Amino acid sequence: MPVRYICKNCGTELYKFERVGQDFYGVRTPSEIKAIFGGKCHHCGHEFQVPSMEDITFRPKKQLKVKVY
Repeated sequence: MPVRYICKNCGTELYKFERVGQDFYGVRTPSEIKAIFGGKCHHCGHEFQVPSMEDITFRPKKQLKVKVY
C-alpha cells in the first residue's frame, strides 16, 4: 500500500512511498517532509502542519478482477 503526502490546501502530491527498497531511508515522517520543503508547499505556499488523525485516510488498493473459465 503506497504512502502519499498531499498538500491539504491544493492537493499537490508532495511525496509518495510505493514499495520497500524504493530508497535507503524508507517511509518519511511528516516532520521530515516538512523539513525537506522548508515548511511550505512548493506549489501554493501553504504552511504545513502536523496532520491529526482526522487528516489521515486509509483506502484499500483496487482489487484485481480475474476471470476464471
